[in-house]
Amino acid sequence: MKTVEVSRITDIPSQTIWNEMKHFDRVLNWVPGGNESSISVKGKGVGAIRDITLITQGYVQHELVAYSDKDLSFSYKLTDGKPVGMQDYVVIAKIIPIDDGNSEIKWSGKVISDSRLNEDDVAEALSVALNNMITGLIALLKKQEPIFTYQPLENWQIINKN
Repeated sequence: MKTVEVSRITDIPSQTIWNEMKHFDRVLNWVPGGNESSISVKGKGVGAIRDITLITQGYVQHELVAYSDKDLSFSYKLTDGKPVGMQDYVVIAKIIPIDDGNSEIKWSGKVISDSRLNEDDVAEALSVALNNMITGLIALLKKQEPIFTYQPLENWQIINKN
């Protein structure tokens, strides 16, 4: 199991970021290929399940395992699919207010790779994915075009169906 942590400081107020990020059904607004992908969510709050079909990676399912408006954070785990070769993962997203106009967006996670892959490579792929999510979120909120980083192992799941 590998631990991954990424963060970025931005000149966007924490509540503005949280107002977009907290919605479990909006992730396609700020991921690469989101406009060509689909999502559905069953349930509300902790225990909700989201089914995503990503044009870039195939089918992924997540369960919301923690949520806090007070702490500006949530966590979810993989319940189906193997995006970028992950067998299992849990991630935590958190917004940390710095002052009235600046915030830190922080994602951390623990990942186990599919046995056919090197765990360091999969951890790096998760790191890139989380950084791309931050990039997309900031670009969305600033009404800019995101510039995403190349995603290693992006189509691994599509090529290596079980």
